[in-house]
Amino acid sequence: KKPIFFVTSDSSNGPLVRFTPDAYELSVANTNGIWDNVLHMNRGGSAKVHYLVLNSNGSLNWTSDRNSAKSRVNAIYPYAEGIDFHDGYLYFVTKARKELFILDLDKGTWVRSSTRKGKFNDQPDQVARIVGDDTLYFCEDGGSNCGIHGSEGNGNYYTILEGSTIGGETTGLDFSPDKKHMYVAFQHAGRIYDITREDGYPFGGAQKMDLLAHKVSNVFDLE
Repeated sequence: KKPIFFVTSDSSNGPLVRFTPDAYELSVANTNGIWDNVLHMNRGGSAKVHYLVLNSNGSLNWTSDRNSAKSRVNAIYPYAEGIDFHDGYLYFVTKARKELFILDLDKGTWVRSSTRKGKFNDQPDQVARIVGDDTLYFCEDGGSNCGIHGSEGNGNYYTILEGSTIGGETTGLDFSPDKKHMYVAFQHAGRIYDITREDGYPFGGAQKMDLLAHKVSNVFDLE
């Protein structure tokens, strides 16, 4: 299968981009193990760029007409940011409107929901998912006590940590290969944190964290 890349644009009329690399560049990369040219060259002439169009009836399509796609963005998904893909679904957020979009790429449909849940009341930013886990993790921007929040497949949201004494947005969210370490940066403070669970279990998987939705006593407050 060919890899496909998706890119958001943090602007009022910037459409989400789908990039399909050139088959020749992929062949060369698979042969020599050097992938530098896959995103930048098109010597075989088969690379394609398409732009997302979300229709009001819940369907979606892709177009090569960038101007046409731009004209539809502001009404539905302006200022798109964090993005992730898992099992046929593409997830991304819009910061200004504080919404999560879920695209079913196989069926060509989309839904959206608000991320304004309890303590998660500022702008959603980066998103990340652990393979094998139903939780979608969110960074946060736009407030004085931004944190990391999670949303399970059943729609429940919960807060994992807050940085009320640090301030500034959270960013750079990632997990170690064994899923036992969560890494996150507080951008304005210039700090990176390595977070582990006290019970020793990994983030994600069968052993869920004992966090009730937005219960203050269950939220880690970083200092």
